[in-house]
Amino acid sequence: MVSVMTFIGRVEGLDAPTLHAQYFEEYLLLSRHVDHLKVVTDTVVSRRLDIPPNMEIVKLPAIRIPKIYGATKILFYGFKPVLEGDNIDVLYVRTFSPPELSAIWFGRLFSDIPSVLVLPGTWLFGHPSSAKGKERFYRWFLRRALDSCEKVVLYSRHMLPEVLLYHPKLEVSKIVYIHNGVNIVRFSPDGEKSKRLIELKRGRKCILYVGRVNEKKGVEDLIKAFRIVSTRNSDCVLAIAGAGDAGYVGRLVEDVKESGLDDRVFFLGPVPNSEIPMLYRSADVLAYASRGGEGIPRALLEGMACGLPAVATKVAGIPEAVIDGFNGFIVEPSDINALADRLSTLIADDSLCRKMGFNARRHIEKEFSLDVVVQRIARLLEDVGRFK
Repeated sequence: MVSVMTFIGRVEGLDAPTLHAQYFEEYLLLSRHVDHLKVVTDTVVSRRLDIPPNMEIVKLPAIRIPKIYGATKILFYGFKPVLEGDNIDVLYVRTFSPPELSAIWFGRLFSDIPSVLVLPGTWLFGHPSSAKGKERFYRWFLRRALDSCEKVVLYSRHMLPEVLLYHPKLEVSKIVYIHNGVNIVRFSPDGEKSKRLIELKRGRKCILYVGRVNEKKGVEDLIKAFRIVSTRNSDCVLAIAGAGDAGYVGRLVEDVKESGLDDRVFFLGPVPNSEIPMLYRSADVLAYASRGGEGIPRALLEGMACGLPAVATKVAGIPEAVIDGFNGFIVEPSDINALADRLSTLIADDSLCRKMGFNARRHIEKEFSLDVVVQRIARLLEDVGRFK
């Protein structure tokens, strides 16, 4: 057992529609497997969370002045482990924001604190060839952190070639493969459904996407594919849940209206984490049309844990979750026609949907249970912290 310091952008419960809430759920599970877990943040949204005795929330000061907030946050996060180095065995960085990366780098530089870094995706501060000043600086920061940490966790072996584009000299011996995970108790086929989505469906079949609404996630490709699906099956709808850039989302909404599909394509906006399982239980097919930059998307695992068959793109570790022909279908990124064909196949075949949905749930239980994943992370942290 070890004493661990980790970080989070915001401390908030599952009533929030953010990844921070999901990460905090993970930390609560992780606290069961370590001696002490210190969670560092500069934003506490909810103070009414059930915090175990061995878990401590450490709130840092925040200078919320434009143009200097980011720089001061990097300094505050970076020097926190340095100041408390004697009280912690290992740093655990769950995401790769610059302030958290600074904690790894400064912790190694000034206090020789070992660390474990999780890279949840492969679109790391823009494309490797991007010349934008801020992105180039962040990628330089990422390389410093990768050089400073003991272990780098990737969700899948398929991620490594893309990660090496950002840091060709990365020591591959540092890499550990541990899947992303999902709470299979909270995300299950049985339970309450979404009244909102049921009302929108009005008895029709529903294709569901949950996640960020942006170009990288292929939401535009999904809408184009649904146009084709809608010409083959008039009894289905597409629901899109998640936040995105207002300009991009607005353009998608206008495109849907111009196509005459505004009564069949619904933008649900951000949905609280506590309500997401209800959405999955109210849908029939899960769609994930990502163009790249992924690890193994959590939303994909959540929907499959709720018994949905999935149609997803062949990106990074996605084929480890969606096994083509067994619990869903895999298509090439941006292949609109193939995406439409596979979605149409599932929408038209209730028996196939049920069979693949059953297989999806079983596969997630076996390979992607959050309880199992967190225990693997805890063992890794113990191994790394033991040699401090």
